Amino acid sequence: MTNNHSRNHSRLAQAKPPIAAEPTAPSWLSSKLRRLDVLLALLLLMGGVAVLTLKAMTSQSLRLDEAQSLWQTSHSIGDTLRVVAQDVHVPLYHVILHFWQLYFGNGVVTARLLSLVFLLGTIPLVYILARHVLTRGWSLFAAAIFTFLPFVDWYGGEARMYTLLAFFATLSQIYFIRILQGRKAWKGYGISAVIGAYTHYFFSFNLIAQGVFYLTNRKKFASGSFKRFLVVGILVALALAPWLWYYHSLGSGKNTSPNLPTPSTVDFFNAYSQFLFGFQNDRINTILVSCWPLVILFGFFAIRRGQRISPEINYIISAAFVPVIIVFVLSFIVSPFFLSRYMISAIAPMVILVVWFISNYGRRASRIAAALIVAVLVISSLQQYFSPSTPVKEDYQQVAADITRQAGPQDVVAISAPFTVYPFEYYYNSTAQIQTLPAWDRRAAGAIPTFDAATLPAQVKALAKDHQNVYLLLSQDQGYEETIRQYFLQNYPQVSKHVYSSDLTLYVFKVGYYTVPRLDSAKVQLTEQEAAGYAQAQQ
Repeated sequence: MTNNHSRNHSRLAQAKPPIAAEPTAPSWLSSKLRRLDVLLALLLLMGGVAVLTLKAMTSQSLRLDEAQSLWQTSHSIGDTLRVVAQDVHVPLYHVILHFWQLYFGNGVVTARLLSLVFLLGTIPLVYILARHVLTRGWSLFAAAIFTFLPFVDWYGGEARMYTLLAFFATLSQIYFIRILQGRKAWKGYGISAVIGAYTHYFFSFNLIAQGVFYLTNRKKFASGSFKRFLVVGILVALALAPWLWYYHSLGSGKNTSPNLPTPSTVDFFNAYSQFLFGFQNDRINTILVSCWPLVILFGFFAIRRGQRISPEINYIISAAFVPVIIVFVLSFIVSPFFLSRYMISAIAPMVILVVWFISNYGRRASRIAAALIVAVLVISSLQQYFSPSTPVKEDYQQVAADITRQAGPQDVVAISAPFTVYPFEYYYNSTAQIQTLPAWDRRAAGAIPTFDAATLPAQVKALAKDHQNVYLLLSQDQGYEETIRQYFLQNYPQVSKHVYSSDLTLYVFKVGYYTVPRLDSAKVQLTEQEAAGYAQAQQ
């Protein structure tokens, strides 16, 4: 026994001391490092989309809706509120843009930067919303998809209120899910609801979708939620009441009322196609829309048999589809107003839902699906920005430059629809007079005159009188564009035609032989452009 003890003691004495284990980082430090990684990733996304959008916004012509924004906010704050009410909008974006231009300037790019700011602010909100149903990695992927959607980037570079609407709608959705989870979020939900109601009238459909979800899932909410939702609804109604009274006192927004067609089921699926793939020409869009049954089928395959769908996912599904369905149905009952940009609040939930479906596949399949989505987004973005057939492109800058270069005092420019005069005038710099068809006196109060085919000959005769050429610019068809075009074709020889985009075409018709009256050179001095026009008329 002594010998054994000695041998064991000798072995212990000769053994090397154990190597101390490396200290592990405290859990709070690991958590902070993970948050830092997420923050850096979000900043990279925001920086990337900022660079791409800035490049795009500096090369794109001012569009019709943007011209409206610039014109409306160029007035005093009181007049801005008046013209916004007449244009059937709520005023928050226009008030912000009014003061934004006072501080930073009133150029087109400067005005577009405001929309980019709200887009950048929405990106982290999408990540936060996604984290309620997805892992950290998949939530970042959802934020990345949202960031580089062609549809979102288009409106991130347009001087309109749609990214502001997306910002407050996403914020509202975050607070609603937290209420669903029983967390303290009522104050934030109420504030975001009141402010969101002043971003766009269609924000209300986001609130209605939340109300529908609550009523069909009441047992999943804490007791007393009904009274609190009712209080929020009353606060929103009281907050909007002064504006609605002001709106009706001015004639219920009859100043401009574009004619929108009644939507079809194709338009419904087309809206989601635009959400994901942006604005594509008819041929590409037909292919994309026809693939929707396959997309739905793959979505069902992603749901495992017996898989329990959480209340949060159920709400995401509701937020992605219910507002669009409501607008679609009301377009038949009330009036057609089904436009995809009005429903931008559904995009963040839709993206999160798509990513959730992908995350349910196996590891390899989900990675392949994610790579395919990225590839399709890249191709769609390139097609949208570089294809001349992109349907929403409105190159008023180029058409105004061409008319400025060609037309003189002996010519007249006729524009239809009348409200498209705003983006054209922004770039136009020539002596040729501008008229609209139907004739619209913008100095007079009231709505744009309705088109009457019976008065068209007299109006055309009046604008053609004492002129040589009519530069007829047709865009934003309100249902009478073809009637105007056919009248000119039947009564005047067409000199030229140029198509600038799918909904912007310039025709030149010869309507007379202009003769410049004699002028006393001692009393009147012609400008260089007038002299050129005179020489052309004499030829």
